[in-house]
Amino acid sequence: MRLLRLAWINLRRDLRGNLLSVAGVAAGIAALVFFVALGLGVGDVVRTRIFPQDARSLQVIAPKVQIGLLGSTVLDDEAVGRLGGIPGVEAAYRKMRVRVPAVSRYDGSFFGKQLRMGLEILAEGVDPGLVEAASFEDNGEGAPIPALISTRLLEIYNQGFARDRGLPQVSGAMLQGFRFPVDFGRSYVTPRAAAGESWRREAVLSGVSDRVMLQGITIPLESARRLNERLGEDARTYSAVVLRASTPDRIPSIAAAVRDAGYEVDDSDRAQAERVGAAVAIVTGVLTLLSLLVCALGCVNISLTFGAAVRARAREIGILRSVGATSRAIAGLILAEAAAIGLCGGLLGGAAARGGALLVDWLARTRLPAFPFKPETFFAFPVWIGVGAVAAGLAAALLGALVPARRAVRVDPSRIL
Repeated sequence: MRLLRLAWINLRRDLRGNLLSVAGVAAGIAALVFFVALGLGVGDVVRTRIFPQDARSLQVIAPKVQIGLLGSTVLDDEAVGRLGGIPGVEAAYRKMRVRVPAVSRYDGSFFGKQLRMGLEILAEGVDPGLVEAASFEDNGEGAPIPALISTRLLEIYNQGFARDRGLPQVSGAMLQGFRFPVDFGRSYVTPRAAAGESWRREAVLSGVSDRVMLQGITIPLESARRLNERLGEDARTYSAVVLRASTPDRIPSIAAAVRDAGYEVDDSDRAQAERVGAAVAIVTGVLTLLSLLVCALGCVNISLTFGAAVRARAREIGILRSVGATSRAIAGLILAEAAAIGLCGGLLGGAAARGGALLVDWLARTRLPAFPFKPETFFAFPVWIGVGAVAAGLAAALLGALVPARRAVRVDPSRIL
């Protein structure tokens, strides 16, 4: 307690210089915490909203290039059984693309707005267990086809297409039960499809999901199989199989077994997310290095400030040594003063970073127009960031005070007095 009381007295003697040291540490810590939190927040948006990934799932596809002499590797029911038997696989879900083009021409009321529009549609059938959605069972040939759309597609529609064209913004709950016609086997861009057989069906939206294709509608597997059979397309093989692992750490071994069996792992979405995440990490790393440079400058400032203080207090230190103060006590006094500066700088820097993040988020909400995947916050502040801010402030201050503390220990009281 006496050491802390003496350190506080010494800090008050040069209050202006010590406040400047606190400001230097706080500036470096604020920049460091701000950019690290920004990188974490943007990375979280990329992983959870733009490219959502299931850590327990991987998608298997047939090889893009197959050598005829070695036989073809297809995804049929037999192959799905083998893949589902790989150790660590909990479930195997089949996917089948509707192998003909399709169009939808809608002319009517769309949530209070008259809408007349035609567009090309891609359709894919999946096992209902993959999407875990209510009212997503095939009800037979004459019934409407249940359909799901991607949560990301709805976001793009609301924040881009609808806003630019004055259309109503909708939610997944609002879309449930919405019906629209689909002409399978027809296309606006493929002449052969336009001249061939087509089959008009009515689709009804069952809602939205993160586990469906982005660029089209997802329908029950049996509905896709029936459409392919009716229009003379392959209804036996699957376009992909999603394997659900029992635990995420089984994914590498399952992927290796899939490749050994002659199939490929479709990780295009995962690779794209990793590329975007790597770009975010690189930019964050560069800004973090600049922040560390500011922290280093604050460390140098503390070293210079305490070095000058040690020289000015040489007589005082000599008196302390002559009355019995040990080298450890003298070094502890200097380091305690530096620790107080580092603690204050870390706390102020963390608070400043948090305040800066709140300001940026407010400006983004009030000044930036709405755009797809716009987050509520661009920052993430886990608990360890606050602890790290205080620890970094303490480390910077103590490192800066090491040389002055060693110099104070070496003061010869007999020569000074």
